[in-house]
Amino acid sequence: MKTINSTLLILGSLFNFGLLSSQVGVNTNTPKTTLEIMTEDKDNPLNNEGGIIPRVTSLNTANAKEHGLLVFLDFEDPLTEAIERGFYWWNNTSSTWIPFFSMNKMTKDKTITYVSCKSTFDEGPLTSVSTNVRTLGFDGSTLIANDTGNFEVNASGELVVKKAGTYHVQAVLSLHSVNNGVNAARDAYEGIILVNGAEPVPSLRTAYGFPSGSTVFDSNTAISGFVTLNVNDRLRFSINRYYRDPSFTDPSTITPNGTLSNLTLRYIRNF
Repeated sequence: MKTINSTLLILGSLFNFGLLSSQVGVNTNTPKTTLEIMTEDKDNPLNNEGGIIPRVTSLNTANAKEHGLLVFLDFEDPLTEAIERGFYWWNNTSSTWIPFFSMNKMTKDKTITYVSCKSTFDEGPLTSVSTNVRTLGFDGSTLIANDTGNFEVNASGELVVKKAGTYHVQAVLSLHSVNNGVNAARDAYEGIILVNGAEPVPSLRTAYGFPSGSTVFDSNTAISGFVTLNVNDRLRFSINRYYRDPSFTDPSTITPNGTLSNLTLRYIRNF
């Protein structure tokens, strides 16, 4: 009975204080917001100081809920990872639970995959004076991942992703131009990351060029962005030469700079 009376007294005090000031403070007499909870010693907080959002083991979508309702999901499917442990809020407009985005995810989700490119284009060096396209695959022997079961390089040099989700892509494309002792033409190129042989939306591309007058020149450019991938999606580079100064007819040869061209995938989550 003492515990119940004490609880009612505390609740009554907070309620009356709320009526007077519309602000409630816990461990503070001067709350700066509608509700402010403070620790007694911020440099050495106790184990039980803080607030706990309701913990649930499933996200019910069948019933109407208040917009902005916040819960902590304390369960996840270890097989599909379709729903992951963390905070979720209810979006009444779409009748869905929206996860809080956080880079500080569990260790098993911090998937980072790195792979370098081959030293030759699939179709041979760029030598033609006309506009043309080359594809550039990956060297499977360079694949590094802390989740090796979900990534592989197939026989065609494509990086196969077996873990669905949204990834941050960071890539470098490095090309080498040799002009056989003749002043080089001014060339412009596009580097594109393809998914299943097509350009994703939004696109992942970069543009760069070789200046005229150089007999040997290296070009290094970066690609960065986000891409959503499904199970067994395949990635590779495409290089499109979209401009070549028509006043030059020199037989320049453009080749990849081997392992200097590379791609890194960082798994964010399966939204």
